[in-house]
Amino acid sequence: MMSNEQRRLAGRYVLEERIGRGGMGEVWRGTDSVLGREVAVKLIDLRSVPDESGAARFEREARATAGLSHEGVVTVHDSGVEDHTAYLVMELLPGPSLAERIAAGPVPVDEVVEVGRQVASALEAAHARGLVHRDIKPGNIAYAADGRVRVLDFGITQLAESTGSQSLTATHTVMGTAEYLAPEQALGGRVDGRADLYALGCVLYALLAGQPPFRGPTPVATMMMHANDLVPDVRDLRPDTPDWLADLVHDLLAKQPDQRPESAAAVAVALEEGESIFATRAMAAGGTAATQRMTPSAPAPVPVPLPPSDPSRDVEPERGGPGALTWVLALVAAAALGLLLWQFMRGDDSGTPTASPSVSTPAVTTPPPSSSPPPTTEAASPTPTPTPTTEAPTPTPEPDLGAEVTSALSAFSDEVGSLQRGGVLDADSAKVLDDIVGDIRQGVREDDPVKTSAETDKLVEEYVKLVDSGAVTTEAALRLDPLLADVQTAVDAFAA
Repeated sequence: MMSNEQRRLAGRYVLEERIGRGGMGEVWRGTDSVLGREVAVKLIDLRSVPDESGAARFEREARATAGLSHEGVVTVHDSGVEDHTAYLVMELLPGPSLAERIAAGPVPVDEVVEVGRQVASALEAAHARGLVHRDIKPGNIAYAADGRVRVLDFGITQLAESTGSQSLTATHTVMGTAEYLAPEQALGGRVDGRADLYALGCVLYALLAGQPPFRGPTPVATMMMHANDLVPDVRDLRPDTPDWLADLVHDLLAKQPDQRPESAAAVAVALEEGESIFATRAMAAGGTAATQRMTPSAPAPVPVPLPPSDPSRDVEPERGGPGALTWVLALVAAAALGLLLWQFMRGDDSGTPTASPSVSTPAVTTPPPSSSPPPTTEAASPTPTPTPTTEAPTPTPEPDLGAEVTSALSAFSDEVGSLQRGGVLDADSAKVLDDIVGDIRQGVREDDPVKTSAETDKLVEEYVKLVDSGAVTTEAALRLDPLLADVQTAVDAFAA
């Protein structure tokens, strides 16, 4: 966008170092020469925007963010346009971002709760003004100098209530980051503040587990996982997560918006209450008080019950104390007594109870008295028990793993050709994919698992690049994603 030489904007903002790049421009570290303070300056080259929507979105960001006076939202100092470059001057955060915090290692539970509370409070303020962030993720949340977190980048914000003009982010336009997209957003539907709550659930999950709840081989595959896959229990990866927090994360990740908590305010209160409980228990156990927050304590809110949990989820039963075994034995004894009573009551018409089917009593037969001598019988030769003929089981033929890879490749390649013929995929992109498919086939023919795996990784990498660049459209990706997954599965078995 610009050279490494220092540049001055509006006669006062000296740009010194690029510190970030996003879909809507670049972010630079700079200095306000008038006030003598460090700032962050976001730039967008308006000449690179094919229509007016980019500039309008940038201007909307400036107005929306500047109008949000909240301690959890980054402060905007200035904005303007100069030489075809729009700029937004913001407070410079020392960091780290939550993305960097997650990469550094496990985040303590009390810190996760406090971060979630602060972000929920910021979203409450934004939603009250009719603003939906639409891209809540760890990279857009960073620590400020006061130890609190700030929400960044309202660059793709949408007014929740239509103003009558055409929305900059209309229905069927997917904007955001795949790992943190609500299902309705992933499917290109209309969104409201509840999409931000879903994204906050993903952020809390990532802070606890070290990874987002869904991550597929491609962005489209990830979006489909948000829409279709069951919500994972964060306790599987982070067992020390309190039950109330795991339930709240699960509720935030509900597929249907109306099944999530009703508002960001409700989430903030739930986290506040949970944090207080967590701190009390930690103090009672002699641990560090979670009430020693990154910021001074706020007045305790009026208690609000947590959102109801989904009754369909599997909940680990509460472990019993010393009396649990006694109850179990009592239940077993009662069941045995009931079985005996049932057996006793099961009889024929004469009232004789039938023997338990589980106990076999050998019958003793007494021959009836007779005046005539018993007939002489020759000792019967015992009938020899035929020796069973044991045939060797027919061995199950080993699957032809190479053939399975070839079959999966053929299905993928055929779909690529179909998309090209239908005008959905351009010829250059189809050739890139087909060439790599040919290399994978060669690895199978040479019975070379290493080459086959390496070429498959290359196919996935190139495919992701084509998806990101838009060469593979969403329509094409929806058809190719599952076939590519089949190729990966077959190759993994072949290389094992």
